[in-house]
This record gives sequence, C-alpha cells and structure tokens, in this order.
Amino acid sequence: MRFANQTATFGVAALLAAQPAMADVTPQQVWDDLDAYLQSFGYEVSATESMAGDTLTVSDLSLRLAIPDANGGLSMAMEQMTFTDTGDGSVRVDLPQSIPISVDVAPEDEESMQMVIDHGLEGFSMLVSGSPGDMTYDYEATRMTLALGSLTVDGEDIPRSAARATLSAGPVDGETQVTVTGEQRHIVQTASLGELAYDIFGRDPEVDGDSENSGMFKGSMSGFAIESDSTVPMGLDTSDMPALLEAGFSVSGRMSYDASESQFSGTEDGKATTGESSSEGGSFEFALSPDGVRYATSAQALNISMTTPEFPFPLSAEMDEMGLSFSAPLSKSDEPQDFSLGLTLAGFTTSDMIWNIFDPGQVLPRDPATIALDLTGKATPYIDFLDPEQVETLEGGDTKPGELNALTLENLQVKAVGAEITGSGAFTFDNSDLETFDGMPAPSGAIDLTVAGANGLIDRLVEMGFIPEEQAMGTRMMMSMFGVPGSEPDTMTSKIEVRENGQVFANGQRIK
Repeated sequence: MRFANQTATFGVAALLAAQPAMADVTPQQVWDDLDAYLQSFGYEVSATESMAGDTLTVSDLSLRLAIPDANGGLSMAMEQMTFTDTGDGSVRVDLPQSIPISVDVAPEDEESMQMVIDHGLEGFSMLVSGSPGDMTYDYEATRMTLALGSLTVDGEDIPRSAARATLSAGPVDGETQVTVTGEQRHIVQTASLGELAYDIFGRDPEVDGDSENSGMFKGSMSGFAIESDSTVPMGLDTSDMPALLEAGFSVSGRMSYDASESQFSGTEDGKATTGESSSEGGSFEFALSPDGVRYATSAQALNISMTTPEFPFPLSAEMDEMGLSFSAPLSKSDEPQDFSLGLTLAGFTTSDMIWNIFDPGQVLPRDPATIALDLTGKATPYIDFLDPEQVETLEGGDTKPGELNALTLENLQVKAVGAEITGSGAFTFDNSDLETFDGMPAPSGAIDLTVAGANGLIDRLVEMGFIPEEQAMGTRMMMSMFGVPGSEPDTMTSKIEVRENGQVFANGQRIK
C-alpha cells in the first residue's frame, strides 16, 4: 500500500489544527490520535512523553516506515513537538521548522541509495478541535518546502553540483477531518497550496566538459489545490492490499491548478535539447476501492516548444484540451465488472515550419486536429491484480487474467487535414466460442461510422505525390464496398454488423 503510506507521510507535516468547537480535546487525546493514525499506515512510532501544566511535550520522536520491496525504509526524526491546551477546547500543535526525512533502499541486483530530504515549514500553525474519535485539524503555513539535502549511491556521495531537487508550496491553508467508527478510520482532507514550484537537476558526475550528460526540469503551478477522502481499516497489514480492500479500504482524491509553466533541458554528449511548456489549468483525479481503480487527468490550452540538435528550427505545438481517463476492476470476481477508457486530444495545431516539411505547397488544410475516444465495457477478472503472487502466475502464459464480456464505443472522432471520422457501436463476446474468430471470443453487435472529406483528402494526397492514382482508385473502390453515400457531398456512412453465427455484414451486405 505504498500510495497510502506516502499520503500518510505528507499528513505528518500537514495533518493538524482547528477552530474552537462544542466538544473539547486534550493534548494527550490529540497525540494519541496522531500516534494511532501513523501506526495505522504502517509506521513504527517511538517517542518520550512528558506533561507540564497545559502542555504535552513529545520528544525524541522517531518514525520509521519499512519499504520491503526495496529492502529499505523511510525515517523521520524530531527533537520535539508540543501539544498545548488553548483553554477553549482546542489544542495548538507546534512542530520544528525543519524536519529531516531519510530514505534508504537497497533493491536486489540494483544500486543502493541513501538520501536525506529537508522538510521546511515557514509560518506554520496548527490547531486541533473536536472530540476523541472525531477530530478536525486545521493548518496553515507561509511556505512548505522539500529539498534534497544529500544523496549517496552505492556508497558514493553525489555532490550538490550533480543533483538538485526542491519542491515548495505556499501559502498553504488546509483542513483534515479524522473520524474513527468501529474498526475504520475515515479521513477527509482539503488544502489550498497556493503556488507549487519545483526545480530538479541531475548531471553525470563522471562526465564533464563538452561531453556533459545532464537534465533539468523546473516550473510552477498556480492555484494548486488538493482534496481527498479515504477509509482505512485498522489493525491490518498495510502491505496486504487485497485484504485491505476486502475490509473496505478506499481512497479518492483530486488535484487541480489554475495555470502552469515549465522549462526543461537535456544534454547528451554535449548536444543540448531545450524546451518550455504552459497550460491554463488542469486536474488529476484518482480512486481506489473494492470496486476497482479510476484515473483521470486533463489540461487546457497547452503550449509546448522545444529545440533539438536534429532540427534546425524550433518545434512548437498547441492544444485546446488534453485528457485521459481509465477505470478497471482489480479484484477477482465471478461476475462481469465495469471498465472504461477515454482519450481527448482536441484542437491540436503546430507551426507552419513543421507543416512545410511535408506540405510546402500548403495543399492540406491546416485546421486544428482532434482525436476523441470514449470506451466502456464489462470484463470478468480471474485474479486479484494487487496480489503479487497471483500476478506472477500470468508470466507463464498458462493463467488468463480474465475475460472480455462487452465493449461499447460511446464516441469516436478523428478530425484532421480536412477529413473526419465519427462513430459509435457496441459488441458482446461469447467466451465459450474461440473457434469462429481464430482464438478470439466471438463478438456480436454493430458499429456505425460516418466519414466526411475522404475523397477530398485522397485527391490532395495524389496532388502532393504521396500516393499514386492507381492506389487512390483502389482505395475509393474499397470505400464503396464498405460505405454508402451520405446526405452531404463527400460523405459516407457504414454499418458493420457481426451476428451471433459469425457472419459479418456491411450495410446489410454479407462480406463474411
């Protein structure tokens, strides 16, 4: 459960603070809640507690999270953190301004690595309110930073001039609600991180001068915000994801930003590639639950430009929208489960210099191009995909991961160079019939397609010399076999149907 553990790591620095509430909490109750929260995510917690007046001091605090897959772990240490009763039913929590985070890994047959990340907190304040089992943590900071402090690879210290990485955000304002019900902990988080900035640089320390190998990536996102909702069963091994899901584990979240800009560069054998990009907002969504996994990302008004040694001029492109979404079942099931796939590349344009490479006469229309795909379906998983032992059984090829039961093309659009294809359709699959279609489950259903501008595109390709007239004639004959003229000039429609007996029809005419 590496993702959940990483979420908890962020929560160590951002989990706390609250407004006065009707119920009261004490310093001891807040510390006990935080301690239990961390342990529920697999952390080993060691500390010394002392109470003086209205303040609980937790000193020599040590946190350790094992990373078994990499033969290592993640550790954090704090000299002390304090929990102070404010007198109005809430508790103020004070953290050090700097918290070192140590990571050590030694994967089999790979390089070992040790690094220290410095976690900085500027103007950080926290309040906790509520009642035991139902606490609200409010926090704010002028700025929060993560910076690479040191890096060692296979026992060799990497100098700062060869490796740099920083991540900063601010101003930060967030709230976390933690509710314990029975054997489950429910966590709801919202936070505004202001501007998120990053700066990453790496260089091969053994190569210098004209043959330098290096890379750089830096940029920022404004209006960055996050929200998440998770339910975590208590008392279970956090590395056993199938067991956690069976017990009701779930997590969902969303990250969004108003605008972004970045610069990147890479040098190999002294030859440099540079570029920059920007967008006017975007988002990333994720979810994991007993129902499966869901992922979606989108960005608007993208611009990218770059220069490379291979081209004598800059390359540039723009896109109105880019999006990708995916959902799938992860747990073994006896019944078909839903899945989906979506792709959007809308309003793509590129510079005239690139067009002129293959179309100097400007024969082809240079209108924005679009590719859009929306698929849904049902499949029956035969294994638990988060169980490494079950996944290993697939390597020999003797075990099937599952079966495809149904597939629906909700929408298809491909639009470019003056032509456009749109379509939709649906098929079901008979997994007991693997003979009719040579080992593939026999489909039944139909797809409807509409094509516009195809003949005009063929004429232009002939004019440009890309295809000979004889090949163009054959293409037109093939189109006439599978399509019928549409109601508008240079349009055609086609209905491809597969029947349960394996027969295939195009516009009512049997072709198989």
